Amino acid sequence: MKSQRHDSFSVGTLTYDKRGLWVVFFWLMWNDFSITLLERMPSLTGILLRDRGASYTLMATFGTVGGILGMWINPFFSTWSDRLRTRFGRRRPILLIATPLFAVSLCAIAFMPDFYHFLMKFETMAAILNRIPVNGEVLFIGVASIVNGLFNGVVLAIFSYYYWDVVPELVLGRFNSLAKIVTVSAVMIWSFFIVGYAEHHAKTVYIGVSVFCLSVYLLSVWKVKEGDYPPPEARKTTNPLEPIFDYFRDCYTKPFYLWIFVGTLFFQLGNQGNIFQLFYLRYDLGMDLATTGWIDGVGQMATAVFGVLLGYSAGSLIDRVKPIRVIPVTFFIWSMLGLIAFFVIHDKISAAIMACLINVNLFIFGVSLGAVTVELFPREKIGQFCSAQAFFHQTTIMILNPLVISPFFDWLKFNRAGYLWSATFNLLAGLVAVKVYHNWKRKQEADTVISGIQIGC
Repeated sequence: MKSQRHDSFSVGTLTYDKRGLWVVFFWLMWNDFSITLLERMPSLTGILLRDRGASYTLMATFGTVGGILGMWINPFFSTWSDRLRTRFGRRRPILLIATPLFAVSLCAIAFMPDFYHFLMKFETMAAILNRIPVNGEVLFIGVASIVNGLFNGVVLAIFSYYYWDVVPELVLGRFNSLAKIVTVSAVMIWSFFIVGYAEHHAKTVYIGVSVFCLSVYLLSVWKVKEGDYPPPEARKTTNPLEPIFDYFRDCYTKPFYLWIFVGTLFFQLGNQGNIFQLFYLRYDLGMDLATTGWIDGVGQMATAVFGVLLGYSAGSLIDRVKPIRVIPVTFFIWSMLGLIAFFVIHDKISAAIMACLINVNLFIFGVSLGAVTVELFPREKIGQFCSAQAFFHQTTIMILNPLVISPFFDWLKFNRAGYLWSATFNLLAGLVAVKVYHNWKRKQEADTVISGIQIGC
């Protein structure tokens, strides 16, 4: 993709003038707003579980069961959407079907304790449920969260590819900068107004977020059209297993991509510390949801100020410098800030100060991450490679979480260590990101040489 003229931008068969580009940005920004609200919901579900006595290991077990059930969903739908050809596009049909199912299953989570107590009124069901050695409310919330996670995996994955299909690569950095400003606004609204309300009105929050996000998703997907795509690559054989072999052969046999997957794994392992950081504030320092929401909101406010003043310029700079060069730096800064947070956070003021510093760095990281994918993966199979990346780290974490991570924190009984956990794995992710950059640079040089030979011929 490249700019055709100074006032024209293209991606695939789509071409926008500046006004058209801003219209697309407008609708996709609403998507980012709603997605951000949805991303806050799992932490609320975790608190619902923890408040009812669920151990970290049990919570992780729910995640692993969901991972086992859904481990093929992302690869299947991602690869299928790469090859799908309809008059509505290749991503939109899947989103229009999966999004309502996701919204309904999200609403159901808050009503699971009531559903459990309703079933307990029936003698047969009560006899069955009483034999299960798990708190009934915890069990039902956990099962509902597993079902919701299956639909969530489809929606979030396909939306990422949808962005890359309709936003020109030339402006991805600027797009992601604007998107981060919007997501910061969403987090501030969540932190200052919604999460504190959820302390006593969780059902209202679940219903409100679900209905709002469903409406935004469907409207924006309808408004932002996909272009035309070339026919998918023909299958080599009629063997039904051949697509599976091709998938693993393409994605998991080349060191270039394996290093990317390892770096993403370390990043995601670092994120596992976030929930324990929240639990440190809530259960060790005794903060309620309104207070933890205020801390998060202050951090997001700092990001908003940075984003409004410098966000678009930062995105333009990242477009020029290349996001792949920025990513390692943000990981190293993130690791350092995590180490500092471990030592200094002891009340809401110190937590808010660190939240400001971490979120400004996270803004730059998010802008870079949103644009770097199209530099690393082939565009014609971007869904396939993104799903392979997700499959790699999700499967690994699915195994490690109930067997290692959560039992470790159950044994340690020291939630504050979540900061050290994140700092360690962000440092490792930064080191791998440096390796990925050098691999990318060598690949670019090799591609240039090949192109020169072909032109000479």
